[in-house]
Amino acid sequence: MVLIRMEEPGEDFAAYTDYCFDKDGQLVALKFVLRTAWGWGFREEGPVMKGQLITQTSEFFDTSSEAPVKRPEQADDIPDALKPSLYVRKSRLPFAKLLPK
Repeated sequence: MVLIRMEEPGEDFAAYTDYCFDKDGQLVALKFVLRTAWGWGFREEGPVMKGQLITQTSEFFDTSSEAPVKRPEQADDIPDALKPSLYVRKSRLPFAKLLPK
């Protein structure tokens, strides 16, 4: 198994995605966390089967306490930021050529 974490910092929010690949380079699990400057975040995680994330956890949370919260109004302003990028093969990562073989 190989775990790769991608961090995408931004001005109003930052995204962190953990990709877990099997020995053949196939994505088997994903954990996605978005933390905003507005005091809330979003997390989603689960196994990946046939190129699809099977969500086991999906919730908004307070970034200071990590406690679940209801969907914030600002979430509607950033719908694309709430979706993790799926790279179903390790070789499809944007930096794959830089990884050890």
